[in-house]
Amino acid sequence: MEIRKLQKIKGGSFTLSLPKQWVEEHRLESGEQMAVHEEDDGSLRIFPMGAGFEKPLEVNLSLEDFPSLRALEYCVATYYIQGSSRINIISKKVMSAEQKKRLKQLRTELPGVEVAEEEATRLSFQVLIEPTAFSMESLIERTSSFSLKLQQDALKSLVEWNPALAKEVQERGGEAQRHYRVMIRQVALASLNHTIADKIGVKNCQENITFALVARDLSRLVYYSSQIAGHVLRLRSKRRVDSDILKAFAQLSGVAYEMQMNAATAFMKKDAKLAITVLTKMNEIREKEEALLKSIIEKARDVDTAVTLSIIARDLRRISGYAVAVADDAMNRVLTPSVSQGCGCKRV
Repeated sequence: MEIRKLQKIKGGSFTLSLPKQWVEEHRLESGEQMAVHEEDDGSLRIFPMGAGFEKPLEVNLSLEDFPSLRALEYCVATYYIQGSSRINIISKKVMSAEQKKRLKQLRTELPGVEVAEEEATRLSFQVLIEPTAFSMESLIERTSSFSLKLQQDALKSLVEWNPALAKEVQERGGEAQRHYRVMIRQVALASLNHTIADKIGVKNCQENITFALVARDLSRLVYYSSQIAGHVLRLRSKRRVDSDILKAFAQLSGVAYEMQMNAATAFMKKDAKLAITVLTKMNEIREKEEALLKSIIEKARDVDTAVTLSIIARDLRRISGYAVAVADDAMNRVLTPSVSQGCGCKRV
């Protein structure tokens, strides 16, 4: 940190010199327009107004550095999530058609990714999504709605004995993973870039952390709804489940659904009281799960069916648990100190 003296000039204005090294590093010249922004804690942020000041995040990956294509694919996805705008895969020898074909399939998993450049020894991906196109709140709201419908249809596939719907729920769960990656990418970009943070509605570093937490918790809600659909598919060769068991499932799912919906609403509306109502529902969930498990033991027609139904009940409890986690995220978003240290995002 450098200490510089504030100078008063004719007319009553004040000036402060900028570090020479910083000016030269960013190739600024005398007369350049500079933006001055006051943060919530009274500090000032100064940055050039010229376009292109924020450099795109580009990474180069050597194909030979990875033990398998799966490891490389995982690395590409991680760089995408961390905010990279261009990812170059470079090989010392000619890349096979099969290698390129498999790597190109990443475009279906990473929203906005397209092939920007292709040569015999090189494959470059470019992220075409405009970082400020999606606010964090809109992404959270969309994913929450997606998760609620997924849980509803997963249980509907069991209660109405609809394997086709269960299969569709599983496939829809894959789309939710794409939503999650976009959310975490936005969190990463907000932590790196003040302008992006402002435009996507991230007020400060603390809020950015809560957005990351709620994105993770929503992804788990989606995961367990998809798991339930998978368990239903494993039951399709069995006879229909006892109606009393199905009724108990519907009741347990109804409470879990309400918890998930109220938790998401509490987060979006910053409603601490509503969040607390979610936190108090777990005892009811445990009681209903216990009653359901007893009914399964008494009325299931075979051991395999009983085990599978018990796993579905467990996954509904886990959905309820992650609804509590979302409610906890809401509490952390609301109950924050008035002053704290900042990070890459705007400071409180």
